[in-house]
Amino acid sequence: MGKAFADMLPYTLGLIVSPFPVVAVIALLISANGRAKALLFEVTWLLMSWVVLVVLILLLGAIGATGHAKPVWVAWLALIIGILLLAMVVAGIRRAARRKESKAPEVPRWIAAMDTMTIPKIVGVAALLIVANPVNLASLAGGAIAAAHEPLPLGRQIVLAAVFVVIGSIGVLAPYATALTSSGGQRLQRMRGWLIRHNGALTLLLILVFALLFLAKGLRGLLA
Repeated sequence: MGKAFADMLPYTLGLIVSPFPVVAVIALLISANGRAKALLFEVTWLLMSWVVLVVLILLLGAIGATGHAKPVWVAWLALIIGILLLAMVVAGIRRAARRKESKAPEVPRWIAAMDTMTIPKIVGVAALLIVANPVNLASLAGGAIAAAHEPLPLGRQIVLAAVFVVIGSIGVLAPYATALTSSGGQRLQRMRGWLIRHNGALTLLLILVFALLFLAKGLRGLLA
């Protein structure tokens, strides 16, 4: 179990540093009744991440991808994911190069609308950021593939997935802790502005890191 967790640990980086969910929590915290809304978002985020990760681990087990002697298609899958992520990085760099340097980064409409979001919409946004964000989904997919390398009982897989998600959610949970401090409001405003300004660069950097991780895993599997 310890080796499986060590193999999964690098993939928590995407969840920890992913900017969009952190900005969403901050936007909720500075809105009316913000702490309750942010807590709902974070609970949904934790549960959804855990469910998706457990489902991916079980799916890999069902199709025979567990154990040390994994089929070749697992390596090819990792390689293909790495190539697709690398292509996303190249496309993102080209878009950034075409963008005017003087143009201020736009606040995504869904973030601007966080103030007025109802409970179902908050739950929906938290769930969507797990399955529709390539960085978060790549983190969970990489964690699942790493966990599948060690054949473990279901109970240990569930515990392993929970520990992975809790560590990976440090970034999402941090703004709530900041809000409890005396100068939390000002800090949250500064954090929100910084993350929105540098969201593009952070996202591309994370996608590049995961592209290299998946490429390395795929090539290692093919050459083994």
